[in-house]
Amino acid sequence: MSVLYTFILIGAGIASLPYLLWRCLRGATYLQELSERFGGVSFSHGTLQGCLWFHAASVGEVQGLQPIIAALHDRFPSRPVVLSTFTPAGKALARKVVPQAARVFLLPLDLPWTVRKIVRHLRPSALIVQETELWPNLFRELGRLQVPVVLVNGRISPRSFRRYARVRPFMRRVLANVSLIVAQSDGSAQRFQRLGVPMHKVQVMGNTNIDRALNQAEQSAPSHPMAPLLADRQVLVAGSTHEGEEATLLSVSQRLRAQHPDLCLVLAPRHLERVEAVARHVQAYKLSAIRRSRYPSESNARPDVVILDTLGELVAFYRLCTVAFVGGSLAPVGGHNILEPVMFAKPLLFGPHMHHFPELANLLRNADGAIQVCDETGLYTQIAHLLANPTEAAAMGQRALRALGSNRGALQRTCEALIQVIEGT
Repeated sequence: MSVLYTFILIGAGIASLPYLLWRCLRGATYLQELSERFGGVSFSHGTLQGCLWFHAASVGEVQGLQPIIAALHDRFPSRPVVLSTFTPAGKALARKVVPQAARVFLLPLDLPWTVRKIVRHLRPSALIVQETELWPNLFRELGRLQVPVVLVNGRISPRSFRRYARVRPFMRRVLANVSLIVAQSDGSAQRFQRLGVPMHKVQVMGNTNIDRALNQAEQSAPSHPMAPLLADRQVLVAGSTHEGEEATLLSVSQRLRAQHPDLCLVLAPRHLERVEAVARHVQAYKLSAIRRSRYPSESNARPDVVILDTLGELVAFYRLCTVAFVGGSLAPVGGHNILEPVMFAKPLLFGPHMHHFPELANLLRNADGAIQVCDETGLYTQIAHLLANPTEAAAMGQRALRALGSNRGALQRTCEALIQVIEGT
């Protein structure tokens, strides 16, 4: 099965070359990073041996690992830290927000010879993976060398479980190389066990992202450069949007302006190479817009739309907003990070597709701290109600914040479990 997996991976890589070229022509940097995908990462011999290797898929996962990396670096200052990501965007952010990392690089393709090469260079003492990034050949190579592999914030949604269950014998062998799974919830823990992970390897610790969000919200932040532009206005922030969602939000915001002429819509596309397409959508609605990257050199005193075309600033706009919508949820993507608006007690909406974050979505819905909508009509109706009833909107945000507060503590528990693993290496 492992050989078949490797051949499938090679075939998928060849088949994806036209797509990668298309993404590159649209502004992505995948081809520029091709050497790293095949293990061509430069390392200084001897300086990283025994390192703590962390892996995060993309931007959100990098942010989630940040406090864990900081805590473990404080506990083990003599052990170098390296951080791999799957996406170039994640790598770019990691360089900015993880100063403890001696090296940040793209994870090589999960081929036996590439992972063998990278493991031989790093000689890590442990691999700590955020959430559920499962790389069979990498895990097998580390298992062969008896290097602990730990999944933190481990989660498997019911939808993902059904997919994994189709290849249960293969998944059992992959997960046999994992030393510890620190699961977010009882449901995820049970699904890991049903895939063949022994009970003693699974510990339910909660979601460390909740601690990170609450800690970040409690820290004072400098005023954002665009804050004066949004002052005294109602602001609808749509974060991590995908194709089709921007048009829906532009239509909704245009209708809302009949009752709220000062409304400003902030569109933050999930993939920055789509910024030009988003700008064309805005033009089609004949709305005035400004791009974050061009402010203040290009200025508009009262733009209808702000296009957020920079990395790492979405959380600052959630702090400034009146109402928040998190994308990837009207489009059938599975949703994105819903903690960032909640940590500022902002009223939150998301669509029907939240299968990547079922526990968090249920927690906030059950606390009446978030509203799930099915379509454009529901989105318009609910936002209009929140804008017209600010006291009710504020109460909704506070309920969500209290729900998060009652689930605090996972960060400390997770770090304690990781320290035990690392001290045993």
